[in-house]
Amino acid sequence: MTDAEIERLYHAIRESLAEWVERLRKERGTGFPEKVTAFRPDMAVHGKYRKPCPACGSPVQRIVHAENETNYCAKCQTGGKLLADRSLSRLLKDDWPRSLEELEEIKKARM
Repeated sequence: MTDAEIERLYHAIRESLAEWVERLRKERGTGFPEKVTAFRPDMAVHGKYRKPCPACGSPVQRIVHAENETNYCAKCQTGGKLLADRSLSRLLKDDWPRSLEELEEIKKARM
């Protein structure tokens, strides 16, 4: 990763966090939240595994580790590369799809 990419990522993260802090403060006002959840309907892909990405329509992917889940759009966020899930990719080894195209080919072959 280049210094320019790191700088861009740093600013994007800070901007996104500031936006969400402001949204949540407006929503909650001065009260304490009764039900706290990370899955919010107005987030782009978080908690939306297999649903279409709002930007490109590709299915949202996920990585599961222990009790945590991370959702991402492979097309928008990783250039079409599927990120490896530690346990599942180790189990599947060479059968683990490396891209959205490979994943679609596997799905078509099963039909």
